[in-house]
Amino acid sequence: MAGTRLWELQAVDTGLSADTVEWCPLEGCRRLLACGTYQLRGPESAPEGPGEEVPVFEQPQVRLGRVYLYSFSEDDSEYPLVEVQRRNTSGVLDLKWCHILVAGCGVLAVADASGCVQLLRLVVSEESTPFLEPWSSLSLGEERLALSLDWSTGKRGRPSDQPLKIISSDSKGQLHLLVLDEAGPRLQQVATWQAHHFEAWVAAFNYWQTEVVYSGGDDGFLKGWDIRTPGSCVFTSSSHTMGVCSIQSSLHHEHILATGSYDEHVFLWDTRNMKRPLADAHVHGGVWRLKWHPFHQDLLLAACMHQGFAILNCPEVTGTTD
Repeated sequence: MAGTRLWELQAVDTGLSADTVEWCPLEGCRRLLACGTYQLRGPESAPEGPGEEVPVFEQPQVRLGRVYLYSFSEDDSEYPLVEVQRRNTSGVLDLKWCHILVAGCGVLAVADASGCVQLLRLVVSEESTPFLEPWSSLSLGEERLALSLDWSTGKRGRPSDQPLKIISSDSKGQLHLLVLDEAGPRLQQVATWQAHHFEAWVAAFNYWQTEVVYSGGDDGFLKGWDIRTPGSCVFTSSSHTMGVCSIQSSLHHEHILATGSYDEHVFLWDTRNMKRPLADAHVHGGVWRLKWHPFHQDLLLAACMHQGFAILNCPEVTGTTD
């Protein structure tokens, strides 16, 4: 990456803190960017009158959020990113596009602070700008936050006889396996199990073997699960020394898995041997998000708390050195 320079194309004010963004992966819609925001509003205070003390109102904390839809245009060099829609919602902790059409449409899944997984359907027509509309929603349970989600579409797409699945994690340390009935459409919760002692920050499918999911929690553990027997733990790793909050399978290399933690380390693993990581990169910031590049197979992007972004080039691990 020597000599590479980055420059700002445009700055967009989302009002609330933006914590998750996803480009639409579907053919013909790759100009569309979804953005989720989250803001915690605490108790407010106000004066009673001149000379009087300011009381603190014991109001419950409110987790505000929005889902934005943007369109990127290469024709406008000054403002290429244009907002086409915003939807107010509970705080957004995660969102992901399904990588295949569902009932002929694009679908965005959202995990929010009310403990719900929402599905928003993308409506595209020649007569109007694209927009997202509510399609289905499911509550994971009371008094919890839905912290993450992932689709089961995987590397090879979906077998024709298999329903689409979503794995989601929550603030009570549980994992939830959901199945989508496309005819409804309706999300159904088919299994729930206790995966971690504290917050289950992330859950993700193995994109090459979608009967396997991984989870990371605030207890510092990375775990593997076989969803054919929900709650069946395949392995437990304590290699990370703090909470595990990001996991992503490589879309290009079958046995490579990346994990990130509050301990400021990114580990690369061979999923055939999860006893110890293949590689360790210290990125000087808690790793909240990891993304493999969709086309450059050896590039991994890490979003690091207080340290911006780190781009990791790992051909030695993936075995593609020239």
